[in-house]
Amino acid sequence: MSNSVMRAAAFAVASLTLILTTPSYAATVDDVLNRAHTALGGAALDRVSALYERGTITITGVTGTFEQWSDTKTNRFAQYLNAGIFSGGNGFDGTDAWNQDASGFVWVDGGQAGRYGAIEASYLNNGDFLQPARRGAVTLMPRQTDKGITYDIVQATPPGGLPLTIWIDSTTHLPARVVSTIGIQTSTTTLSDYRSVEGAQIPYHQRQVTDTGNEFDSQTTSAQANPPDIAAHLNKPASQVNDASIEGGRTVVPIDLIDNHVYLSVMLNGKGPYRFAFDTGGSNLVDTSVAQTLGLSQSGAMQGGGVGNKTETISFAKIASLGIGSATLKDQYFAILPVRAGFSVAGGAPLDGLIGFEVLSRFTTTFDYAGKKLTLAMPGTNAPAPGADIIPFVFNNTIPQIPCQLDAVSANCSVDTGSRVAISVLTKFSTDHPSVVPSDASAVGVNGFGIGGPALGRVGRLASLQIGNTTLTNVIADFSAQNKGYFANPFIAGNIGGGVWRRFTVVFDYAKQTMALTPNADFSAAQPQDRSGLFLIEQAGVPVVLDARPNTPGAQAGLARGDAITTINKASTAGMDLQQIRTLFMGPAGTSIPLTVKSKDGQTRDVTLVLRDYL
Repeated sequence: MSNSVMRAAAFAVASLTLILTTPSYAATVDDVLNRAHTALGGAALDRVSALYERGTITITGVTGTFEQWSDTKTNRFAQYLNAGIFSGGNGFDGTDAWNQDASGFVWVDGGQAGRYGAIEASYLNNGDFLQPARRGAVTLMPRQTDKGITYDIVQATPPGGLPLTIWIDSTTHLPARVVSTIGIQTSTTTLSDYRSVEGAQIPYHQRQVTDTGNEFDSQTTSAQANPPDIAAHLNKPASQVNDASIEGGRTVVPIDLIDNHVYLSVMLNGKGPYRFAFDTGGSNLVDTSVAQTLGLSQSGAMQGGGVGNKTETISFAKIASLGIGSATLKDQYFAILPVRAGFSVAGGAPLDGLIGFEVLSRFTTTFDYAGKKLTLAMPGTNAPAPGADIIPFVFNNTIPQIPCQLDAVSANCSVDTGSRVAISVLTKFSTDHPSVVPSDASAVGVNGFGIGGPALGRVGRLASLQIGNTTLTNVIADFSAQNKGYFANPFIAGNIGGGVWRRFTVVFDYAKQTMALTPNADFSAAQPQDRSGLFLIEQAGVPVVLDARPNTPGAQAGLARGDAITTINKASTAGMDLQQIRTLFMGPAGTSIPLTVKSKDGQTRDVTLVLRDYL
């Protein structure tokens, strides 16, 4: 979740559905932009080389204040928010996009989406589309009328950026709307309440709406052209984090590895223990019922997405203390949503929440998968083992991103300890590189389940996956078929999960932006393989079929979505967890497993599941 949510649609996105045809009215793109330049102040606008603004902001129901500095000469900008969980900052120093979270931790966003967002924000903040030397490619599109107002529409592509459309009121000639697409998110920003700042017309009100329904509203209360101290505010700030400590400087806690997820116990406000998963692909998150038990004061109502097609409503709260062993983090913001009704039903084990970026950014963190323990240490005090493979990473928003090779195709992959599979190959990469998808890959079915519901895709064997100095071959991989959610991200090739990381001891050093890999005793173990074709979830303590992939043993046995499995091998499934059942369904090919199944209509039947290698 990024704090870069306002001002000139920094991370705005939208579908460019307008038809590229010659407009029927007698005008050129230069005519339209010249009129806009005049309406915005002409020579007075040109004299504004820098701008300082301050005002109020509302982000999905969370209110606060903002300050922003923009420099048209260098294309740098910096914005700071004081708005609960969205407090912090973001900016562009001319080279790098940077973020600051509510704790004061600062990092460079090395992902493509972050860079495109910063380029776009700078382009719009500075009015580069009005300057022929800086506007990049511009095209006049057909006029559109909306709610009685006719707009001249310009499609503009900032140098080094992605296309966006600028809707200009054909009567006032003032920009009224910006629509753009970056990655998987779509949003529209409206500009209004123009006021004169030393002769230049500045939109004091901006409202951004994303395609998921999230709203971000800012109202400038004061603006100053050419502030004398602008340069002092444009540099990336240093991190100033003082909310974390460890008694003795180091703590070791036991972990459970369930379906390749890392589970551990945490304390919240001195209460617990609560069962959490440690997810490098996520952030602080707590179940709704836990938040109620703790009496947390909640605010906001954001629509959040994950791997599935849907979104879920998320609110936010501050927890005074998060305890992990002898480590403590104070005053931590948490997103709140029904974890137990989502992750728990698919994981088959009770789960109260997630930890991720916030903990990883405070400590050097060691995942010892084989030893089933996690070590947190103060930065710089827990070096990886001699000979470890040190892999630099960049932050893609808050998620580590590393170089990788999929079937010898160089790309970028996310590091996700919260994924159970070895690797999910994202939809666009598979489309652009069809040779990586094996010809005998399975039919499309449910590959995973998380925020947003089930994620669809095929399953097959990736010929090779290279990360750092390690090359894994014949890797069982998911090949996403998602056109929504994270797996539709066009900027990432793959999402590498616990099915790979469990072969190593992994040390994350977020301060140095490195991860270190040391092969463990399980490094050469055969990759476990499902031989049923079933994706199960837990409902009321009973395993239920969420999906029976076509042409697999489960489907051939007549199992279907909604079937509850009440006995396995004539033993009641009450008290069995999904991990036990999934392990059983990874048994030797040819194994016959008798099941008793209760269908959605209440009818009970006996079936025999015969395990088979279907990959």
